[in-house]
Amino acid sequence: MKALAAFVMRGRSTAALVAAVAAVLFWLFPPFLIVSGATVALVTLRRGAAEGAWLMALAGLGAVALTGLALGTPWPMLDVLPTCWLPVWLLALVLRATVSLSRTVQAAALLSLLGVAGFYLVLGDPAIWWSGVLGQWEQALAPLAPADRPTLDQLLALLREWAPYLPGQAVGAALLFVLAGLLLGRWQQALLFNPGGFRPEFHELRLGRPLAALALALFGAAMLSGSPPLSNAALVLSLLYTVQGVALVHAVAFRRRLSPAWLLLFYLLLLVPLLSQGVMALGVADAWADFRNRVRPRVDQR
Repeated sequence: MKALAAFVMRGRSTAALVAAVAAVLFWLFPPFLIVSGATVALVTLRRGAAEGAWLMALAGLGAVALTGLALGTPWPMLDVLPTCWLPVWLLALVLRATVSLSRTVQAAALLSLLGVAGFYLVLGDPAIWWSGVLGQWEQALAPLAPADRPTLDQLLALLREWAPYLPGQAVGAALLFVLAGLLLGRWQQALLFNPGGFRPEFHELRLGRPLAALALALFGAAMLSGSPPLSNAALVLSLLYTVQGVALVHAVAFRRRLSPAWLLLFYLLLLVPLLSQGVMALGVADAWADFRNRVRPRVDQR
């Protein structure tokens, strides 16, 4: 990863090449979009807003052209890149100005809530908009054999039930890619210019009590009212507090000098919904409990 970061920092053309190719490879393996976003973050963090904007313009043109050649149309890439690159660029500017990962993730919370609100402003009721899209799918899939109809009908019914929560799911998915790209870019910057600097910064990630109180209020209001807008807002904040919970686990593992195998097991178990919810709750509780300072380092740690 250090070699890739060094290659990116050789110049504007090499950075654009990495960002464009990684963005196109997203269609084969989605995590490549994180590498693309990390390139934008690294260049912006190191060289500033203008250089990051130039990179997005050049790499965007290259990615759109390559997508057009590969898929026959450039429009899919035009839908993906602004959603992921622009937030990464903005958050990288916040991190560059504040030198605070905590404040940057707080800014990500604001962007996420604005994104959920934007869904409702642009689409109105997501359930109505999604029903129209599903109606088009039904017409397109009408020629299917009768044996396939029951499965299709069940899938469409499931998607209609999911429709009210489309804003939270879509913004949450974009948020995960954006944060992963930003953190990877910050880690690459540390590898090149501040070895060992990323670990304490990530371990001390805290979103603060006011945001934790807002998250709890949204969770409670969403559960009591069943309101989809409140549920969608609560969903994106829950993802951010899951990230804080992950940072907390890393900090505790480092203080206790646990084997990396424990962290690998933790990430595998994080795929279990119940555990991921527990990590989110741990992140919220950490705003008041300050678990990091309650865990004693191992005696043999220096």
